[in-house]
Amino acid sequence: NIAGIYRAQGDYATALDYLKKSIAITNEIGDKAGKGTTFNNIAGIYRAQGDYATALDYLKKSLAIMQEIGDKAGEGTTLNNISQIYDAQGDYATALNYLKKSLALAEEIGDKAGEGTTFNNISQVYNAQGDYATALDYLKKSLAIMQEIGDKAGEGTTFNNISQIFKAQGDYATTLDYLKKSLALMQEIGDKAGEGTTLNNI
Repeated sequence: NIAGIYRAQGDYATALDYLKKSIAITNEIGDKAGKGTTFNNIAGIYRAQGDYATALDYLKKSLAIMQEIGDKAGEGTTLNNISQIYDAQGDYATALNYLKKSLALAEEIGDKAGEGTTFNNISQVYNAQGDYATALDYLKKSLAIMQEIGDKAGEGTTFNNISQIFKAQGDYATTLDYLKKSLALMQEIGDKAGEGTTLNNI
């Protein structure tokens, strides 16, 4: 958690230092679940720095642990994170393959939050390929789930993503409408980072 604070401030070296201390402790006490989560977090640091090969290495280690201990929610999150590495590199087919595996797991265990996040990520793959209709379809599915479970931060992010579909198509009035909905939610929950992103998009 300390690592998360440093990561948010862009101090990746210090974040990594704390994560490595965390790994040492999980090894010492045999906490496999904690180790799997920490591997995921380490991968996030390398991904943020554009070192996709190292990020993928840590994510595959995390995936092996999640599968070994039967943590389906953790497995789904890791599959999602792996998909983001391929998405960032423009390998949309592989990204989509991992996202569909993640979605199947989320549906199997009734993880609505995971399902909503995965729908969002699937939409981004279609958006990147210019398939706006399919992207919008997945975003609407995501939005329905976020509203159902009361995830205001997720709802705000989804409004933001929906706005970008309309922006790409030159429909600025609808874009602005969704961004204002997102902004209201971000301000309501006090999400400064999300508010900043939304103001930027506006």
